Amino acid sequence: MELATEACPLCTVQQPSDPKYDTWLQCDACFIWYHAHCLKIPAMDCDSIEVFHCPACLPTYGPSTAKPQPRKSKRDSVRLNYADMNEGLSGDEKIWGKLLNTKNFAADKFKRYTGDQVNLERFRKSGLKEPFVIEHSAGLDMKMPPSETTVSDIAHAVGEDRSVEVIDVATQSDSTGWTMGKWAEYYNNPDRDRIRNVISLEISGTKFADGIIRPKIVRDMDWIDHMWPEDLRPKEYPKVQLYCLMGTKDSYTDFHIDFGGTSVFYHIIRGSKVFYFIEPTAKNLKKYQKWSSSPEQTTTFLGDEVKSCYAVHLKAGNTMQLVSFVKNRIIPTGWIHAVYTPEDALVIGGNFLHGLNIGTQLRIFDIEEATNVPTKFRFPYFKKINWYAAQKYNDILKGKRFFFFFFFFFFFFFFFFFF
Repeated sequence: MELATEACPLCTVQQPSDPKYDTWLQCDACFIWYHAHCLKIPAMDCDSIEVFHCPACLPTYGPSTAKPQPRKSKRDSVRLNYADMNEGLSGDEKIWGKLLNTKNFAADKFKRYTGDQVNLERFRKSGLKEPFVIEHSAGLDMKMPPSETTVSDIAHAVGEDRSVEVIDVATQSDSTGWTMGKWAEYYNNPDRDRIRNVISLEISGTKFADGIIRPKIVRDMDWIDHMWPEDLRPKEYPKVQLYCLMGTKDSYTDFHIDFGGTSVFYHIIRGSKVFYFIEPTAKNLKKYQKWSSSPEQTTTFLGDEVKSCYAVHLKAGNTMQLVSFVKNRIIPTGWIHAVYTPEDALVIGGNFLHGLNIGTQLRIFDIEEATNVPTKFRFPYFKKINWYAAQKYNDILKGKRFFFFFFFFFFFFFFFFFF
């Protein structure tokens, strides 16, 4: 191993002579050398590391990665680790990050746009088929909370007595009895008892939402804005347009498809995220359907079962010039994805149905039906909003040459999936 010429930043010993300090690791991002002992990495494990990211670079560049292993032995190890993390409260809560470190992911292939490049006209021509990142928020015509917003601020704005669904990360199960006041107290405590995550706090209609405007591209496409009858508001409508996600360090959400095949906008106010994407091909969707309804879900990492699983790091940047971690992402219809949180993160997001991927949206609905997804995890009023959309498209297309072709194509999907 190449000899380091600088002192280890974590080392508390002046020129240590103990043999346990003989093994060094160099960060592949900042190129600083560290004692493996100071990093608490066994010397015998160092040779298995392919790309190493030090603690300072981890939030920006994501977890370190391991060298490729023979498939059979790697799969055996992965199954064992994956099963261990599902044994309950006594397991290693950080096992998700450790598991991801053993995996090899395809490189990020997705496009980067500027805000002014993201418009409805572009996607009408090219479709909305792959996730993309907007490096800078200028031109998105949106308004988001300031970077200094705290969880206590959010609790005060939405109501400290409001119930909130909290996920225990180690077991990926619900943790009951939480209010926003209790969650803020937990989040602000540096000595948290467990790793927990909030990914489903819908904030529409609250004081906190008053200062938020979604990106214009979302407002232009969202069926709730354009198809849902005004006279039904505010009594009844799909309440999925604004979510506040509050992830703690080492949180992980396993592979899933957003309900109803919705597309998602995802704006990081503070912190960072790593996404793991699987393309929604017919083959991959079939594998996902089998995995999500099988007992093997607790012993199988879905990314191992497909040809390509893409890792996308939302790196530190200067988006919106708020803090160095603010990023924007649009996730289109049906993409299967998991999410890892390298550090505490605050995110504003929202789900929306639209007219560019109707077939895939209905296909995801069909998978939800086949796998008996509970109502609480489904898009509210899904069938109703699709009928309203059909009626609206009927009105728009009346008298146009291709109306009947579109109309029968649209209703073919309806009757095939709904009846």
